[in-house]
Amino acid sequence: MVKRLTLFILTLLVLYPAVAEKRYISDELWINLRSGPGNEYKILKILKSGTHLQFVEEDEELKFTKVITDKGLEGWVPTRFIQDEPIAFEKLILTKRELDKTKADYSELQSKYNETKKALAETKRAAGDLSEDKSEQAKELEYIKKVSANAINLDKKNQELLEQGEQLKITVDTLRAENERLQGSKDLNYILVGGGLILLGLFLGWLLPKLSGRRGDTWA
Repeated sequence: MVKRLTLFILTLLVLYPAVAEKRYISDELWINLRSGPGNEYKILKILKSGTHLQFVEEDEELKFTKVITDKGLEGWVPTRFIQDEPIAFEKLILTKRELDKTKADYSELQSKYNETKKALAETKRAAGDLSEDKSEQAKELEYIKKVSANAINLDKKNQELLEQGEQLKITVDTLRAENERLQGSKDLNYILVGGGLILLGLFLGWLLPKLSGRRGDTWA
């Protein structure tokens, strides 16, 4: 029985920290801003912890410090309640603001990175298209060169054919002139032969009667 009771108590002691509710001490504080360096002076305003104050002077003997609020209200507060650095709660707020700003900056940088990445991809795609266009232009230029070379060769051949045609024309004209000359010589020969035959006929016509008359005289 004693062992069971002891075990039960130990179990409660072990489990108690796990189930007990937690509480925290708040650093929130309210202090009085007074018209003079002492608690007997009139309260001008109640200030919450973390309030921003401008330091004016400190009365070390009375342990009060003269300050000015952001709205220009001047007064005295106990020196022990003010410090050079912000309170933990305000530090937490500032840290959270910085964290939020960092997140916003990161989000902006991420957005710019995505935009840059997209622009880079578009640039690469445009470069690829440009490379393809350049390749096509190179092919077209090569084709134009071949066509131009063929055209030059054709022009050269045409020029050679024209020169050969001119030579053939000169040859034909020469042959035609020679033919005409030969034809003229042939006609002249025909004329001379014909004229010779006519003269021969006339001569024989003149000669034969005379020869016939002489033979008659001889026979008589």
